[in-house]
Amino acid sequence: MPLTKRSRARVLAVQALCAFDALGETFASELDAFLHDRANYADLGWRRQPEPALLDFARELATGTWQQRDRYDELLRQNAAGWSLERMQPVDRNILRLGLHELLECPDTPFAVVLDEAVELAHLFGGAESPAFVNGVLDGLRLKLLATGGELPPPSVPES
Repeated sequence: MPLTKRSRARVLAVQALCAFDALGETFASELDAFLHDRANYADLGWRRQPEPALLDFARELATGTWQQRDRYDELLRQNAAGWSLERMQPVDRNILRLGLHELLECPDTPFAVVLDEAVELAHLFGGAESPAFVNGVLDGLRLKLLATGGELPPPSVPES
């Protein structure tokens, strides 16, 4: 199935998030170069450079997700039973962060789209267990959202 424009933006965003995860804040100065790198498009089998609006969306997703990663990581710690963030595959962790970002910060994107896109990213970049893992964690968070009227409880503060 061919990727939609917004799906392509999510592909670039999750790749950028993995680079942020590996390199830290220093990657921020390289993000635009990364998003415009034709070698990345060739590696993905894309024949044309994405439109500027798509690159802007990818940048917004990547930077917004990275800026909120501490919040998202705490939500993942509380909702991925039996999994520490360090134990998660980096790509799965970043797909989940991106899914959380869209779920919480992009109210115009239906949850079904967020979930489908996250599972597709897990198929594309993750291991054999990744799609089921991503689906389970994000769907669990969706159920908590429904149970709390659309608000996730704030992350708990660890006791000192």
